[in-house]
Amino acid sequence: MSILQYLPAIELLIFNLFTLDHCCHKKYSALKTALVLFVFSAVLLMVSLMFAQEISFEGDGKLSLLGFIYLLPFRFLYKEKTSLLITIVCTCWVYTLGILSLSMQLADVLGISQPVYIFSIETVLFLVTAFPFYKWVVPKYIFVIENIGTFEKRWYQYIAVSNCLNFLLLVVLNAILIEQKASILKILCVVLLLSSIYVSYFILYKIVLDSIKMNQLEHVVLHDSLTGLGNRTLLWNHLHALLQTQQTFSVLFMDLDRFKEINDHYGHLIGDQYLKHFAKISSAILQGRGEVFRFGGDEFVAVCPGTIPQKTIEQLKKCREWENGAPCPFNQVSTGVLLCEPPHANKNVEQILHKVDQMMYQNKTAKDK
Repeated sequence: MSILQYLPAIELLIFNLFTLDHCCHKKYSALKTALVLFVFSAVLLMVSLMFAQEISFEGDGKLSLLGFIYLLPFRFLYKEKTSLLITIVCTCWVYTLGILSLSMQLADVLGISQPVYIFSIETVLFLVTAFPFYKWVVPKYIFVIENIGTFEKRWYQYIAVSNCLNFLLLVVLNAILIEQKASILKILCVVLLLSSIYVSYFILYKIVLDSIKMNQLEHVVLHDSLTGLGNRTLLWNHLHALLQTQQTFSVLFMDLDRFKEINDHYGHLIGDQYLKHFAKISSAILQGRGEVFRFGGDEFVAVCPGTIPQKTIEQLKKCREWENGAPCPFNQVSTGVLLCEPPHANKNVEQILHKVDQMMYQNKTAKDK
């Protein structure tokens, strides 16, 4: 068999490898990656030529199934997991096999079914479609595969299965079509299938994009814009959820002492830095042991499972690490601590926050005397 028979398949392979390389993160340099893929492809081509009687290029897409063997070097060369590689590979193959199928149908309609003519038509179709494919389809698909991890982890598997089914459907359709005389109606059938697949990609892209926007909006709604801590709404939701359980938890109310003096003496910008610095220090002290929320103004609330050790409370009061990046001296903090033990049936969030606020105020008043 002449190597000319393989020209359409070789062109498809080049486009597939280029697209996959564009979508994945390389482990090694571009030169090493290209060299490994070139050697692997050359060996695969020589083996195919050796068994030309058993393996022939008929354009029905069956030969492309052998492309799954490329997953071996892909796992070695790229950082993506196997399921994600399968997803990207099948997405590339849908595009290139679709171009091959259209090329063969067009060549048959024109009465020029030799491989060299199929290759020529295929090249023209690639030149016409490559720019929109790489400009609009590939970037959106890269966005999807980079952000789909924000969903349930199984989404990777779902997309991999969906893309494999799309590819296999195209292989089967192409194999059926080439067994019959080509027609404009069959060409339209391939175009409609490809259009349906790409519309599904755009729908998936919009779903992921809108979900990210909703998550960002939710974060803005539930977090304080100055300190980045959860705000009063998130604190309320968190306490309400805890009251539905049988867990023991502690609520620590913190009020920054003489904060008005900071604003009056240093200015409100330094006052903002003061609040941000306290948020950072208190979150570091309670890291892994509780969560800090900004209640409002110079007031903060921490919620911790179980009992808060007195040592931890003293750390918060003194903030010994304050000097690291501090905007001005620390004026201490007044605290109130409430231990909430089950059953929680007769408790509500308002009562808890009011009681711990009163405890903090009593401690603050006693300190000022």
